[in-house]
Amino acid sequence: MTLRGRPRHFLSIWAPVVVYIVAIFYFSSLSQIPLASNYPDYVEHGLEYLGLAVLLARALNQGLRRIVPIRLLLLAWGLCILYGASDELHQKFVPDRFADVTDVLSDSVGAGIGLLAVHLAQRLLIRRPTS
Repeated sequence: MTLRGRPRHFLSIWAPVVVYIVAIFYFSSLSQIPLASNYPDYVEHGLEYLGLAVLLARALNQGLRRIVPIRLLLLAWGLCILYGASDELHQKFVPDRFADVTDVLSDSVGAGIGLLAVHLAQRLLIRRPTS
């Protein structure tokens, strides 16, 4: 890869993570989220952080064309849990919202399911070089 391509690659890898995190922050800033009451809270949180976890694993691994090492999957999971906890703290200061530890639990379960799916899909789809 040329030096010119590196900033573009970096942006293509990390921009989706930043956009996703900003979207989570924005929706957490609203007193009422449109369509949120149509689904159970734990489902919404789980799906939300499933997406974040997959994007983080992709970014930390510089893409998904090669197997994501377990240490990066665990790092992505930890970052999701930290962001989920910080998001709940943020909601504590939003009118008509509150911080709930069960939401962080739902976030961590959703993130874990997403990362497990990445791990299993890669094991099935990516061929390792044979010696």
